[in-house]
Amino acid sequence: MSRSCRTQQRHQQSVVSPARRDLGALRVLLAVTFLAFVNYAALLGVVPMWVSAGGAGSLFVGLTTAVMMTATVLTQVSAPWLFRLLSLRSMMIAGTILLGAPAPLYLLSPDVGWVLGVTVPRGIGFALVVMAGATLVASLAGEGRLSSSASLYGAAAALPNLAALAGGVWAAEGWGFAVVFWVSACSALLAGVLAAALPAALRGTFTVAALRDAGSALTPIGLFLTTAAAFGAASTFLPVASPGAGAASLALLGASVALLVGRLAAGFLGDRLRSDRLLLPTVVMAGAGMGTIGLALRYESTGVLIVGAAVLGAGFGACQNASFVTAVDRLGATRTAVASTVWNAAYDGGIGLGAVVIGWVTGLLGYPGAFLGMAVTIVAGALTFRAAVRLQPR
Repeated sequence: MSRSCRTQQRHQQSVVSPARRDLGALRVLLAVTFLAFVNYAALLGVVPMWVSAGGAGSLFVGLTTAVMMTATVLTQVSAPWLFRLLSLRSMMIAGTILLGAPAPLYLLSPDVGWVLGVTVPRGIGFALVVMAGATLVASLAGEGRLSSSASLYGAAAALPNLAALAGGVWAAEGWGFAVVFWVSACSALLAGVLAAALPAALRGTFTVAALRDAGSALTPIGLFLTTAAAFGAASTFLPVASPGAGAASLALLGASVALLVGRLAAGFLGDRLRSDRLLLPTVVMAGAGMGTIGLALRYESTGVLIVGAAVLGAGFGACQNASFVTAVDRLGATRTAVASTVWNAAYDGGIGLGAVVIGWVTGLLGYPGAFLGMAVTIVAGALTFRAAVRLQPR
């Protein structure tokens, strides 16, 4: 073999196609996302339990989730500056550290003030993780594969719910809070180590979208926010409103499994149909799940509680994928950072809003009445919103 042929062969072997490189980076992103969301999911129900065990009332229990989501949304408001300052890999590494390192500090006190102070940096870290992650998946998705790639990313974020959301509540009851706080901290920090393998050069570009385009993206975002509020209310208060920890764990497990199935199904259908066609049915499904949970709490039925939580999870999971893909499609490929940031703000703001609203309304109507009232509001609001703003493809 000639020297030139050997040189060409070595060059061909050393060259990795962009598609293959992006696929490898996507796999790393999925692993990092999974580990980071183990931390998030495990503590979503356990931190409210921690302050409740310390004697906090329902409003303050809801504030633990609301404050974290407020810190997350306020960080996302800084997206234009953050995207200019940091690469997506740097954002992911910093986010996982902020999400995980403070978690063991909860053990110092269940006092509401202390817990909220520890929660703020975790909310900032969570914002960095989800902003970087959603922008990366949109950048790494292959041609015509955005919906399915987004569903895989969503599955990586939802899979921890199968064990961590329900298992965190169960472990805190059975093994103690310390185990949950330390394991969740280690999971997020391991995610930070793996994030170092993400592409170094990728950055997000946050530009102000045209008013017409921004308005078209706000339609799916607004509908999605209502399902996020429902899930935030349920994940925060089921551990304290259910007849027992066992019932709460089973209900959260049912919601988590259904969320994953719903998101994957929406991804499969979205590549074959228009994702915006799925929006209204998924919001109504989430509202129906909330109503079923309210009835279950009123009649103390564990079986109905699990069914309601599963319906809620399926609607929320499917709406996640449908709304994200629709927002990216309508804003265009050059504005993925804008679409992902607005979508994540709706996700986190909805989670926090639902928790604080249910916490306040519970003081007036009790848990069953609060869940039923939110169900009616979600379904009626979605139908009214759909009638006022026609969902049309761009």
